[in-house]
Amino acid sequence: MPKRDIVDIYREQNISKSTIYRTIKECEEGIPCVNLPKSGRPRVLNQLRQGRLIQAAKHKIGISQRKLARRFNVGKTTVFRTLSSDNIVFRKRRKAPKYTEAQLERIPRCCRTLRRVHFVNKLIVMDDEKYFTLSNSEMKGNDGFYTDNYQNVPDDVRFKNKKKFEDKILVWCAISEAGFISQPYIGVVRGEALNAERYIQRCLSKLRRFLNTHHADDEIMFWPDLATCHYSRITRDWYEANNINFVPKVDNPPNLPQARPIEEFWAILSRKIYNNGWEAQNEEQLRRRISRKIREIDAVVVQRMMQRVRGKLRQIENNGPLSII
Repeated sequence: MPKRDIVDIYREQNISKSTIYRTIKECEEGIPCVNLPKSGRPRVLNQLRQGRLIQAAKHKIGISQRKLARRFNVGKTTVFRTLSSDNIVFRKRRKAPKYTEAQLERIPRCCRTLRRVHFVNKLIVMDDEKYFTLSNSEMKGNDGFYTDNYQNVPDDVRFKNKKKFEDKILVWCAISEAGFISQPYIGVVRGEALNAERYIQRCLSKLRRFLNTHHADDEIMFWPDLATCHYSRITRDWYEANNINFVPKVDNPPNLPQARPIEEFWAILSRKIYNNGWEAQNEEQLRRRISRKIREIDAVVVQRMMQRVRGKLRQIENNGPLSII
C-alpha cells in the first residue's frame, strides 16, 4: 500500500503521523517492531506487587496513599502513579439514607403504586417542615475564608461558633406540580416537635387556602411524608372532612427524601437565606428574611423539580432507592 493510505488508516486510531512513518521506516530497514529494553530507573514495584496494591485500594474504605505507601514500603508518589495508571481516583462518599431489607422491598412497590394509581391525571402537592437556626454554621459554602495572615483574622471569621442548644425556627411550606408555593408557617419553636394539633391549626389551614386559591378546579393528590403528625387519626379525619385526596400510609414509601423535590426546595431556600455568611441577630430578623427569600424563589424552578417526580419514581422502581442519588 502507498504510505499515504497507511497513514490515513492509522491516523483514525489517534496515532501520531511521526510514529506511523517511523514504524514504516523500521519495517523497510528490517528492524523488528517490538519494544526494546529501555535505559532508565527500574520500577520499584513489579507487576505482582502493583496488582496487590491496586486490589488493596480499590473499593476500600479508610485507605489513604500514606497508609498504602507504608504498607508496601514505597513512596506516596509511587502509590499515586500506580493507582493513576489503572484510572483509580479518590472519591468522596455521598450521604444517603440507610435502609433495612424490609424497606428495600417495600419502596419499589410503593413507588409503582404512586406512579400507576395515585398520581394518574392528578397534580402532585406535597408539604414539609424544616428548622432554621440563627447562625449559618451548617452551610458548606460558609465554612472557609481567604486571608494573607491567619493570626490577624477576626475571631468571628476564623471560628465557626455554634451553640450547644441553638434557638430554632420551624418553617412549614407546601408546593405543587404547577409551580405554586403556599404561604409558609413560620413559628418559633424551642425544643418542641410539631404535633398533630399544631399541624392542623397552623399548617393545614394554610394548605386549605392554598388549594382553594390555586387548585380549586384541579384534581390533586396530597403527598405528605411519614411523620407521625401527618397520619394521626385527627389529621386523617381533617383530610377527609376537607375532601383532600392524600396518599395512604400503606402506599407511602419510607425514608425517601431523594424522590421528594421539596427537599431541594429547602436547600435552595437555605442558600438564599445564609448567602455570603449572613447570620440573624434575633428571631424576628430571621423570620422576616425567610418570608422574603421564599417569595424570591422562581415558580419555574419549583415546577421543573416537581415534574421530575414520576421519572424518579420509575427509576427507583427499576433500580432501587439509591439509583437517583
